[in-house]
Amino acid sequence: MSGQSGFRHILSVTQTGLGWLTLAALAGATLTGGAVQPLGYTLLALGVALIFAAQVPLDALRGVPVATHRALMPIALPYAAVMGWLWLQCLPGLPAAWVHAAWAFAPDPAARAISADPSEGRLITMRLICYGLVFLLLVRSARSGWHATMFLRAFALLSALLAARGLVDALSTGEPVTASLVNRNSYATLAGFGALANLAVLRQMSGRAGTGDPAAALRRVLDGLVRGGWLPALGTLLCLSALALTASRAGLVCSLAGILVFAAVLRPRRRQAAGMRWVLPGLILGFVMLFLGSDVASRLGRLPEDARLRIYPAVLEGIAERPWTGHGAGAFRDTFRAHVPAEMGFADWDMAHSSYLENAYEFGLPAALVFYLGLGAIGVRLLLGVRRRRACRVIPAFALGCFTLAALHAAVDFSLQIPAIAASFAAILGIGWAQSFPGAATRTPTRRTAATTAQRPVAPTSITSTSSSMRTAVSRPE
Repeated sequence: MSGQSGFRHILSVTQTGLGWLTLAALAGATLTGGAVQPLGYTLLALGVALIFAAQVPLDALRGVPVATHRALMPIALPYAAVMGWLWLQCLPGLPAAWVHAAWAFAPDPAARAISADPSEGRLITMRLICYGLVFLLLVRSARSGWHATMFLRAFALLSALLAARGLVDALSTGEPVTASLVNRNSYATLAGFGALANLAVLRQMSGRAGTGDPAAALRRVLDGLVRGGWLPALGTLLCLSALALTASRAGLVCSLAGILVFAAVLRPRRRQAAGMRWVLPGLILGFVMLFLGSDVASRLGRLPEDARLRIYPAVLEGIAERPWTGHGAGAFRDTFRAHVPAEMGFADWDMAHSSYLENAYEFGLPAALVFYLGLGAIGVRLLLGVRRRRACRVIPAFALGCFTLAALHAAVDFSLQIPAIAASFAAILGIGWAQSFPGAATRTPTRRTAATTAQRPVAPTSITSTSSSMRTAVSRPE
């Protein structure tokens, strides 16, 4: 038994290592401009593919967790079907009725395809497959509450450091915060993820409400801050400050919506305690909005005419032109030029500034619908996980808040089309999905067995209480 136990421990450590390697690859992509260049996202996809190659034999030895089996029908099969369709769009030799009109004057009829840009379509398909592999890797690696919590805390810390870097750069240059990315609106999504991650860690450290007494709830929050909660509190402040200084109206509004969803799904049943749960997030948000959000407030007050609103009808015309087959993944820039209104011709519209419209334009309506139904199934499962689980509820709640943020922001911008942000979002959803199922597959491992504990001498009261509080904050987060 000892040999088998040691072998299982090695497999568990290896699985955790694959999760950390995946997060390290995402951190590297984020810190190098978001991997928006072909070399960057190709290296990211290659690294994730190599990590997943090590996952396959590990699954054979360790077994596939329940969370992965539950993802097969609602997510994996629809996602694979959409990836297959996108690859089919790039293949030559298909029926002439499907071929894009852009190939009408091609010298080689055999090269004609559904997609107007097959080479770009293959790259987009590669990126989307990479995001799916990231999701599956984190579903496997975050199967225990302990590891999921450690992944969450690492993401929160990295987000805080990235926000601090962005604030320093912005204060020295006077420009909006972009951190390591090239677009302030895209970084706003990442800053929102970071704020939610730090709030989730802070919620774990503050513990459960346990009582309807507001004073007792406040004491518990303050005690959590003293015991180490000041770090995620500072991280929350940094991320929200960086978010405000991006001057992104949609980013700020969508992030606030994600935070409200996070707080709402974790609200205690007792009304008095529930009120206390809004105190710290409310104070932090009020501080940021009052002192650092003046630029955003002035832009919200002006509400100038947005050029995107004049482009969306033209995108809808392009969708109606090829509603079933689409124009091909990655073909928006070249094919949309024929639909750009004359007054909007001052800019190169390489993106639709709405991921939903752009995917419908490129994939076709049926494939886009299947794609988003699969993502919607993840959101439903996260909500069920918060409702049905007792331990680690905060992790699916955090993922649900990020899901809300990303889903809303994708309607008016292209943040999820930045490879590093999309891969980070996939990792967050994977961690949240893994912790959305009650039972042994997601049970938090203990650091020592009962037998081992019984053999050890009883520790002094102060040490025992300290270790007990640490286990409560990490191994049994709310």
